[in-house]
Amino acid sequence: MAAWGDFHNVSGAGWSVFWRISQQDGSGLEVWWADFHGKRVLWRGTQPLAIVPYHNPIPDPPGPEFTYKDGLNPQCGGASFRALKHFAPNSGAPWKDFSWDAAVDTEVVVVDVEPAGDFDSGSLTISAKFQCGWYQYVHRWEFHGDGEIHPHLGMGGMLNPNDPSKAHTHHMYFRIDLDIDGFSSDVFEVFGHKDYPDPGGDEWKLIDKQGKHLADVKSARKWRIHDLKSSSGKELRGYEVEIPQLSAVDTRGTGDLWVTVYRGDAVEQGAEVGMKCDDRELADLYAVGPLDTTNGSDIVLWVAVRHHHETRFQAEEAEFLPYHYEAFSITPRGFEIFKVHSPTGG
Repeated sequence: MAAWGDFHNVSGAGWSVFWRISQQDGSGLEVWWADFHGKRVLWRGTQPLAIVPYHNPIPDPPGPEFTYKDGLNPQCGGASFRALKHFAPNSGAPWKDFSWDAAVDTEVVVVDVEPAGDFDSGSLTISAKFQCGWYQYVHRWEFHGDGEIHPHLGMGGMLNPNDPSKAHTHHMYFRIDLDIDGFSSDVFEVFGHKDYPDPGGDEWKLIDKQGKHLADVKSARKWRIHDLKSSSGKELRGYEVEIPQLSAVDTRGTGDLWVTVYRGDAVEQGAEVGMKCDDRELADLYAVGPLDTTNGSDIVLWVAVRHHHETRFQAEEAEFLPYHYEAFSITPRGFEIFKVHSPTGG
């Protein structure tokens, strides 16, 4: 029988991926050992925590922070991610009705494999549903036949019953351990776009230290990890990270991306983040030290996706929250040359 902590292999659209849920009441869905056409891309991906500051005053979350840290090791009045049966209703019912809790991990996860069509490549999608206080979160990872990865976080459930009118921001944190055709030989770069008249208007800058980074629409900022050894013959293999943000950083969610290094599967998974109702530990404890730009490092990224939720408490969200998804893109560079897009492809 399937049990919490088991690894389950699924495949489709050129991908082989393992998924895991470590415990019924814990940190959510994990994806492991994602290989694209036989080449390792991702060692481990998780969405272990969210930081949710509310407009104040409000009775819960209490002041002076008025902020929850949800997920792994909840703080400041927050809640953990409790695994639900995948067919549990999107409503307030599973909040206190524990009959919707999953008994085994296979009751939580749905795997969909879609063939390529006239407009899109094929895809392998792994989804799981979790209760978090009165909210529901859907953890979803899409692996596409063109090599792209799209991590999603879906929000549903119900509004804060203490004051459903209060707006709040969801800062949703993903831990991305990319291993481009192996580990320990990766470097990290930041892209910047300058004004169009500049003949050298686009450039990648090599980064030599761990730390926090901010998105910048004006410069079309994005980030890249690429391997110093693995190539398709003409270009080094790598992955670019692009983050669309529907809200800005604030005093609780202070960054958009942190570059750090792998220190083991049992450490720096997000349990230490949010002890003071913000994400300062990512910069102060996790992303500290140099990056080896000559030989490469085993790089781990933390990515924040955020959404400001102005509630529709008198109408569409009065009874429950229609699922709303936020995502970001992890796009390949130097893996394949796609000469023909065939709708019959896998």
